[in-house]
Amino acid sequence: MQPLTLVVVVVAVLGFGLLSVFNALQRRQAWHKNKASEPPGPALVPWVGRIHDLPIEHMWLKFAEWAKTYGPLYRTQMLGDYFIIITDEKVAEDLLVKRGKIYADRPQIRSLFDPKSTNGSMEYLPLMGKNEIWARQRKFTHAYLTEATNARYHGTLYHEAKRYNMRLLQDPDNFAFYLEDFASKVACQLTWDDPSLSEYCTKSAWGLLTQMSPAGPLTNVVTPLWHLPFPINPWKIAERKRHDEQQAWWMERLLSVRTQMEKGEARPSFTRTYLEGEKTGGLSGDYEASSALGMIALVAIFTVAGPLYYFLLAMIHHPEWQKRAQEEIDEQCGGRMPELTDMPNLPVLRACIKETLRWRPNVPTGVAHEIMEDDFYNGYFLPKGSRVLPLDWAFLRNETKYPDADNYRPERWLESSWPTYQEPLSQFPSIMGMTSFGWGQRACLGQSLTRDETLINLGGLLWAFSMVKKKDANGNVIDASITKSNSLLIVKPDPFEMAFEPRSEKRRQEIISLWEESEAKDDGERSAFAKAAEAGVAAPVTEVAA
Repeated sequence: MQPLTLVVVVVAVLGFGLLSVFNALQRRQAWHKNKASEPPGPALVPWVGRIHDLPIEHMWLKFAEWAKTYGPLYRTQMLGDYFIIITDEKVAEDLLVKRGKIYADRPQIRSLFDPKSTNGSMEYLPLMGKNEIWARQRKFTHAYLTEATNARYHGTLYHEAKRYNMRLLQDPDNFAFYLEDFASKVACQLTWDDPSLSEYCTKSAWGLLTQMSPAGPLTNVVTPLWHLPFPINPWKIAERKRHDEQQAWWMERLLSVRTQMEKGEARPSFTRTYLEGEKTGGLSGDYEASSALGMIALVAIFTVAGPLYYFLLAMIHHPEWQKRAQEEIDEQCGGRMPELTDMPNLPVLRACIKETLRWRPNVPTGVAHEIMEDDFYNGYFLPKGSRVLPLDWAFLRNETKYPDADNYRPERWLESSWPTYQEPLSQFPSIMGMTSFGWGQRACLGQSLTRDETLINLGGLLWAFSMVKKKDANGNVIDASITKSNSLLIVKPDPFEMAFEPRSEKRRQEIISLWEESEAKDDGERSAFAKAAEAGVAAPVTEVAA
């Protein structure tokens, strides 16, 4: 960099830094309308708050540590942004559900262009502010994900679970890629009827997740840097490229389905449903629709892949529970791969899955809300614009509700001596309504699909394979850490190794034959659509590769 350019950059950064400090001082005054009404919290360094000792890596652990000192609701500050940290479910219920009308906004994410759709970008439903665009996309998405729970779409889940087992049989060392690809293929099939899009869609999903996470770009922490002029702003330049490529890809997918429809070749998908005009949800047009549909696909990858990873870790570290779940599947399913109709009879499987989500929550910090009006709670003043973090890590480690909370204990859902036990076991345990799915008007809209997807994938996996810790060439066990993970908003464990062994030679052959039958059925339906299109007649719609 030339000396003059370097001087310009330094001056610009200092200028924006001073502006940020001034804004922080102005906003800070809100806390001092009445010092007695300020929530407790750690001492704040002037202008900086507590950013100097809040680790970017696993910051939820620090938030939980502070809660032990300052209680279930406390405040902190980071570079002028005020945070209310909630670590008790009742407080979250009182504020985020009962007062949801003023707690349903989202804070600005610095390293994205207009994520709140303040200026009408219409692109990222989970990140939008509480506005008209959010309201209509929320209604649109809810309708489509509700449709995804019908029998036709269950066939997609069975098909991809069989593909996953076959891929593990052929190349078990690549299980991590196949795991994410399973979730992505389901999402791409449902959204665009094209599972071959999965690899790019996964890359796009993690690109957006990284960009929106505190552990992503520096501008999410040192926020003044985002406001540097575009020509000398590497963060904005990189985000413009990522954003434009993603949006163009989403639009290309919609236009591709439209072309297939014109030729009579489009099988059912969310996009075809939209283009048929019967469920447009009041969206403004193709750009908004392509974004809303694209986000359905991306979020479906986010919310499923993490729990699947941690389930694998749980099974190899707790082989006794793997054995119990497999025995239950064998007994209740008569030797065949389990289906959703079997799930009332598989409480051990459901307990292992629910305990995985409790033991290693997918979004440990929770997703931030923003207060839309000044509020008071238990005598504490909570100013408008504060960011509210419902700390899921703390909720799910409440020792009163979850004794021995740090350890993986599926029996807490199965035995009446535990506080979380519920009857009947044909219905409970269920992951539906867990705190990990969010709160109030911001609760996840895809809970049913997430539930069904994890049940089918993991039930099929346990039916097919025994999972064990891997050994090196010298016979030594290779450790698979249960504590190391990324620090993005939605977490997954660091890469680890494990081994998959077909449970018997008969089971090996069944894995192969089930996939071959499902693949042939899927290929046959696609061929029937193509031939029908050539003949100008409607092809029959069957359950996808069931």
